[in-house]
Amino acid sequence: MTDIRKSALALALLAPMGIAACVPASDPVVVPTSPATETDACGSAAYQQFVGQKSPAISLPAGAEFRHYRTGDPVTLDLRPERLNFEYDRSGTLIRVSCG
Repeated sequence: MTDIRKSALALALLAPMGIAACVPASDPVVVPTSPATETDACGSAAYQQFVGQKSPAISLPAGAEFRHYRTGDPVTLDLRPERLNFEYDRSGTLIRVSCG
């Protein structure tokens, strides 16, 4: 390879790095959090004691909005911060209590 070709190849490979160095760094992306994720709107903390139990008997207040399902079952994707979700595995063990 001739010196001119080597120089041209080096310039072609290094030019994008020189241009990239001139681009200002972007600001970090800030993901907004909603109050529902920061607070326990449905009171799920009161039911965490049942996680890990097989078919626990859980009493809920009258009128409480809740749903229970097994992992992999189809569920709606509507977000309702006041609704309790009880997720069970296929053997009937409660694996998660959450709001939504």
